[in-house]
Amino acid sequence: MSFSVVEQAVLILLVLGTAALFIKDLLPKIRHIRAGQADRVRTDRPGERGARVVREVLFQSRVIEGRPVAGLFHAFVFIGFLFFGFETIDHFLEPFGVPFLALLGAAEPVFKVFLAIVAIFVSVGILGLAFRRFVMVNISPDPKSWSSGLVALIIFLLMVTYVNGISAEPLMERANWWLHALLIIVFPPLILHSKHFHLLIAPVDIYFRTHHLGDYLPLELDEEKLMASEEEISLGLEAVADAPWKMRMDFLTCVECKRCTEQCPAATCDQELNPRGFILDGRAALGVEAPFIGTVISATALGQCTSCGACESICPVGIEHLQVLMGAKRAQALASGKDMVAGEFLESVDRYGNPFKSATSTRKALLEEVGIPIYEAGTTEYLLWLGCVWTYNEDARSSLEATIRVLDKAGVSYGVLEEESCSGHHSRRQGEELQFQTLAAENISRFKEHSVAKLVTPCPHCFHTFRREYPTVDEEFEIETIHHSELFVQLLQQGRLSLSGDGADGRQLTFHDPCYLGRYENVFDAPRDVIERAGFRITELPRRRRRSFCCGGGSAGFAREQDVARRVDQERKQEIAASGAATLVTACPECKMMLDAAVEETLDLSELLARSVDAPIGE
Repeated sequence: MSFSVVEQAVLILLVLGTAALFIKDLLPKIRHIRAGQADRVRTDRPGERGARVVREVLFQSRVIEGRPVAGLFHAFVFIGFLFFGFETIDHFLEPFGVPFLALLGAAEPVFKVFLAIVAIFVSVGILGLAFRRFVMVNISPDPKSWSSGLVALIIFLLMVTYVNGISAEPLMERANWWLHALLIIVFPPLILHSKHFHLLIAPVDIYFRTHHLGDYLPLELDEEKLMASEEEISLGLEAVADAPWKMRMDFLTCVECKRCTEQCPAATCDQELNPRGFILDGRAALGVEAPFIGTVISATALGQCTSCGACESICPVGIEHLQVLMGAKRAQALASGKDMVAGEFLESVDRYGNPFKSATSTRKALLEEVGIPIYEAGTTEYLLWLGCVWTYNEDARSSLEATIRVLDKAGVSYGVLEEESCSGHHSRRQGEELQFQTLAAENISRFKEHSVAKLVTPCPHCFHTFRREYPTVDEEFEIETIHHSELFVQLLQQGRLSLSGDGADGRQLTFHDPCYLGRYENVFDAPRDVIERAGFRITELPRRRRRSFCCGGGSAGFAREQDVARRVDQERKQEIAASGAATLVTACPECKMMLDAAVEETLDLSELLARSVDAPIGE
């Protein structure tokens, strides 16, 4: 098809116009991002970051994992977006006699047929997504994004006009060509004013995301350094202006899919916390001079977060919800001191060293009664870290005794410290960074004093804190830290334990994945391996593994009253009871506390293993 000089001129003017409009609308967004300071190094390990982009952007892994059907539809559209880029270049060069796709030579007709097939898949995908959003109103996000409807229509018409254009006898060929071109021309400025901005920015946001879920760095709290600093010191997210550049990018990247809110245990229980809501409120607040708490997120919603990480874990575009929550909590604890929900918890830890207000003599009596050996530097292999619950909660005694029986049976060299401070995990989750760093320094000093090289603990919260967070407090901290479920698997694989393997009395059993063991540390198989080796078949819960539902004990929830209409643990207990299982097994002292009485019997993994070790082995 030939084009007149006038048509060529009109096309050039339209392209330049849409490019100018695009740049004009893009610059304010870039300025918003650049206004934020850096919160950490985000250019390290480029290979890992690049691989993540390939996995999550090109292969749409998180998009499909979170919602398989809708995710597949989205993948169809994304594939079309990639391949039709070549067709777009060819389309706009055609009026000037530059056959771009002709560079493919004899493969050009094949490629065009391939694009026609892709166009069919894109059409199915975009119509499926539109049907889900505007017809299946019970599951689609609210409020409705009508710009999404317009974008869906444009994408569908692009596919129709392409297929018509390459057909043997295209209908209204010239009008069809110009309609296809005009749809492409209006698309770039449109996406800047809708959630479809993620087409451009999501790959960048994913690249700069932290390497681990909830990857926090210590605040500088040294008084002399703070006094000597010439820069204004911000203790967390006191104001909207304190948001770092990555957080600002997060606000702008959100696709409003509501996956984060659907996964949030507090939101599920009809509490105020709404992860999608505070990200969108953050977007609306960019450039506004206002306090962060009250503008982006309310103090009430902030207090309802259990730090389970479900919101960030499922986000398909790299948003770090946990950095928002932690930054706001730090400002709450260190700057304002207002509206904190765990004040009594923090006071108890500060005064007694534990949240149960128990005297240190309680620990000494426990060690003598249970007969736990003391760690000896250079002799003992594993430091057994008990944690606050196993040390000070009498109901946890059976779990501790079971672990001791298993370790003794396997001939493990282990011991405990005579003194053990709280790991500080929950203090940090409540924003009390000073208390966390003080406790961490105390524990690290004891570990060095006793030359500890290996540490095993039953508490996923302590496990995660030692493995991920203590090294950021002290760069020389290199203790090999494992969870007791991982040690149990090692012992079983080495043949150091003999199990009856008869599944005890054969009762139906289910397993609850602790957030900090599974979602944060990717330990899903070890507990299940132990249960299966003991002869049990697990009746899996609907929400399990990476999509496990929080017990409600996080962020000190296990040791404080919660003034809400429906607690998170009640929701999880109901799901466990509905499974029909008679026995619930978990691998976290706090989960066991929160979920006890959900069914007939609640056991720590160590108790189930001890029963199988103690049971007579059948012929």
